[in-house]
Amino acid sequence: MPVVFNISDYTVMFDGEELKLLRKEFLLLEYLYQNGNKALSRHQLLDAVWPLQEPSDRTVDDHVYRLRKKLKKWEHAIKLETVKGFGYKLTVFQQKEFKSFPFVQDQEFQQLTINLISKYHLFGHGEAIEELLSKHTFGIEIDEKLLLVMKLLRGDFKAFLHSPLPFKDKALPLLFLYSTMEEDIHVINYYYRIFEDKQLFENEGKEEIDLFKIFLCLREKDLRHAFEILEATEKTISLEVPGFYGFFQINWLAYAIGRKDWKLAEAKIKCLHLFFKDKPYQREYGVFLMLKGIYFLHQKKKSLGVDLISQSFHVLEKTKFVMHILISILVAELLQADLHCKEAEEIILLKKDEVFDKYQLIPLKKQIKTLFDSVL
Repeated sequence: MPVVFNISDYTVMFDGEELKLLRKEFLLLEYLYQNGNKALSRHQLLDAVWPLQEPSDRTVDDHVYRLRKKLKKWEHAIKLETVKGFGYKLTVFQQKEFKSFPFVQDQEFQQLTINLISKYHLFGHGEAIEELLSKHTFGIEIDEKLLLVMKLLRGDFKAFLHSPLPFKDKALPLLFLYSTMEEDIHVINYYYRIFEDKQLFENEGKEEIDLFKIFLCLREKDLRHAFEILEATEKTISLEVPGFYGFFQINWLAYAIGRKDWKLAEAKIKCLHLFFKDKPYQREYGVFLMLKGIYFLHQKKKSLGVDLISQSFHVLEKTKFVMHILISILVAELLQADLHCKEAEEIILLKKDEVFDKYQLIPLKKQIKTLFDSVL
């Protein structure tokens, strides 16, 4: 059973038991847990938990001492240990690994596995998908388009870009990716209109197209048009379509923050809390935490807002869905631009630089543009 972290009140829960922590204790434990069974130096812990301060090594030691006392009752599951001469590690005791069975030729098993991949995708568990997509492990045949879309979402952008899929199958996903890197909204709109005129989106569902159009409106600050699409879409997207409902409500929240309509924002935050209580989809939840953090910054609750923004990236990193990290970065830049919160700006910029460098997005952007221009 995993440890559940609730940043709203700095509590952690394990096996039905709740533990209340101080803010820095919470952030320290969360970082150690995310790097479970890995030795971390005091310097790494200082950078992660006190990034904008200059505390001493003694600060880490004092917090570890207090955490150890509070975690004593959970030592059978997690144990905070000293790595002599280096730092600390949180030992997380794992259950026995699941051993797969060779149902390679069983069509029913293959369909069940593909359904399971779809479910893991819905819940945002990228690591589980990576395991399931290992043909050497499970011996299943995955549809090539599904395989490539999963690679795109997890950050293997070149595999999708250079795949033999017809351009119609790549147009909207690549345009969405390109829009997270292109600063000139007029360029994005130019490609969108041409691709739409050429009917290159006919293989896509209406929900995907609507979500992208709302995304463009929010970027342009065309809130009137965004509202029109949101209102029209509300009639077709319900809880019976949970894969779109969460993102749809998140777009409503982004719209409300953009308009500074705090009554609507509060209503959507409550709506999403209820949704995630029943459907803990981690990709949507990560983006939601980002928006909630920006909302609290607007409400002058700086510490909570900054913590939620940081937590957002932690959640999204665990999902292994890089596309949603890029979307969160862009939305955060747009909605917090007039807040002038140095801590939030630094967290967002550091993450942006890290992702752009790791996935070589500047040269990738040029390659995507070259492909787009070739089909005009």
